Amino acid sequence: MKCLDTDFLVAILRGDPEAEGKMRELDEEGRQATTAVNAFEIFYGAYKSRRKAVNVQESRRLLARLMVLPLDQESAENAGQAFAELESRGAPVEFRDVLIAGISIKNQLAVVTRNEEHYSRIGQLTIEKW
Repeated sequence: MKCLDTDFLVAILRGDPEAEGKMRELDEEGRQATTAVNAFEIFYGAYKSRRKAVNVQESRRLLARLMVLPLDQESAENAGQAFAELESRGAPVEFRDVLIAGISIKNQLAVVTRNEEHYSRIGQLTIEKW
């Protein structure tokens, strides 16, 4: 199982052929996951869009296929530690990305993303570029 990042999920929703090919490959491995933070980002974009009703429905459909992992205490601690370390080095990342990383680390899942710039700064996190 892998943790699918928002950039990948948005590409799926937009019908990107490369993302769809990667999703077929991941589907062969079994059920995949994302985080509650990614779900927030997906719904936020859908509710901001011009085609709100359609995009919200498509977001629900996509997320129903995935295990949506929560931000629990252990995940929050992982994220807090990573964020503090990055800040002390003068290399902070986007707040939501560190929460996603904390959840992924707790669940020992690689993050499927193209956002290598931010995620690669976080130790203990495995990244799978799509």
